[in-house]
Amino acid sequence: MTFLRHIKQSVRQLEAYSVRSKPLSLELIKLNQNENPFDLPDDLKRELVEEFVRQPWNRYPDVFPSRLIEALSIDIGVPMESIIAANGSNELMYTVLMAIVSKGTKVLIPSPTFFLYEKIVAVLEGNVVAVSANIDLTFDVDGIIAAAVRERPALIILNSPNSPTGQMLVSADVERIINSTDAIVLVDEAYIEFADLPSVLPLMQKYDRLIVLRTFSKAFSLAGLRIGYVMAQPALCAELLKPKIPFTVNNFSAAAAITLLHKKDLILDRIRYIKTQKEILFNALSAINGIKSFSSQTNFLIFHVKNNAAKLFESLLSENILIRDVSSYPMLENTLRVNAGTETENQKFLASLKKYV
Repeated sequence: MTFLRHIKQSVRQLEAYSVRSKPLSLELIKLNQNENPFDLPDDLKRELVEEFVRQPWNRYPDVFPSRLIEALSIDIGVPMESIIAANGSNELMYTVLMAIVSKGTKVLIPSPTFFLYEKIVAVLEGNVVAVSANIDLTFDVDGIIAAAVRERPALIILNSPNSPTGQMLVSADVERIINSTDAIVLVDEAYIEFADLPSVLPLMQKYDRLIVLRTFSKAFSLAGLRIGYVMAQPALCAELLKPKIPFTVNNFSAAAAITLLHKKDLILDRIRYIKTQKEILFNALSAINGIKSFSSQTNFLIFHVKNNAAKLFESLLSENILIRDVSSYPMLENTLRVNAGTETENQKFLASLKKYV
């Protein structure tokens, strides 16, 4: 394999992303990827398909999706120049880090958190400054500030609400972190619609080093169509656009996202349902002897089991119930993650879990 000498060492030492799964079927209860359990209504799907059929497929979409950005601007109340939309928030993570990180660049990342941040830093040959969470998995804000002062990172990434822990920073703590350093601060708000605490977005008017990242994959049921966006002050967005890959938002996904921005009643009803089901799950898990469940500002929960988590995962999978084993994350040994599904899905999960325990 002589080609390997041409592959970056920072890439060779990584592993490709994988998720233990099963083919989708009517029997599978899929609670492992924090998806919205509700698909779009059939009549809305047909409406979108008919619109897409009318569009020319042989033409490129906009370099950057101006109609979607305009709709987001109106919906959120920020200037169009402060928004960049892309093919999912993962693409924007790469975009932001490509603009900032090169060999030796320090990036501060609280731990445990979403794996992709550290992976991108590794590919770009930057250096991760990890700050462990408190014992209850809340953010160690003082530890983050101390590390920022000591290490002087170029970028701080805060996944808030955080995956996989479900914990969230209050805006005042994010502001403390911003004021403690001259770093750019990226706050990934993929789960903000499910949170009881407010977004940090109002801070964007005050700080030109703040980036807020969001997605349509969770609350808006568009995980399969891949739409994400970042918001920052216009001057910072102008720099982030330079490494951004053009033409990545296809016309169909953009149209679907725009339509859902005008269907807020549907989205809000589903969010309320999911949050209610999450609380029912939390209370049920907390009542089971041998399980410790953690509160969450997201649509999912993590829970620690005394016995082998891998065996519990396999037991549930054998009954077509798919959750996520997050035991490989720092501080999360023997810990599993489950997102709130429909009431029926959640009850089947709980019944199978209780049988095992």
